[in-house]
Amino acid sequence: MSRPCLKLITRPFLQTPSLIVQPLRFVMDLKDLVVSLNNFASLSLAESWDNVGLLIEPSPPHIVNTLFLTNDLTEDVMQEALEKKANLILSYHPPIFHPLKRVTWKTWKERLVIRALENRVSIYSPHTTYDAIPNGVNDWLATGLGVCTVVPLKPATASTYPVGGPFRVEFTVPSAESLETVLSQVHAMPEVSLI
Repeated sequence: MSRPCLKLITRPFLQTPSLIVQPLRFVMDLKDLVVSLNNFASLSLAESWDNVGLLIEPSPPHIVNTLFLTNDLTEDVMQEALEKKANLILSYHPPIFHPLKRVTWKTWKERLVIRALENRVSIYSPHTTYDAIPNGVNDWLATGLGVCTVVPLKPATASTYPVGGPFRVEFTVPSAESLETVLSQVHAMPEVSLI
């Protein structure tokens, strides 16, 4: 008898259909998977104001064989994850940011919690931990500026990530011409209105 596969389903930034990536040949216990996620990007790298890590945990035992990735967890995305039979949703932005005073059907965030628990779906959010790790989101975004050296404004304190840190917006370029090139590329971005 074959074991179920861990399927990885991604939801791209643009509202396009989800992708199903080549399945792995194993399943994982939620606790083991969370340890792996935390080892990849230590929660100590998160900003103090952020809400990261395992946000919703159904009662154990909880085996994960389908992991759904998304940038933002909305009700429509939750419905898609449920249709794909996801056991864990990794949402880059935390769907629960401020404490909930109650869990009713009144707000969309409360409905997400209810639907996750009713369907035994865990929710994990890495947010600023993935921003701060070396070669993380901030480094990836900085590559859009062209050739430059990115330096964290606030170095990481985690011993496992001595070169990481949040707020990676300071960078150096080898010459004034390079700076002009970078600035012109930034000004050309339609999302940027003021620098």
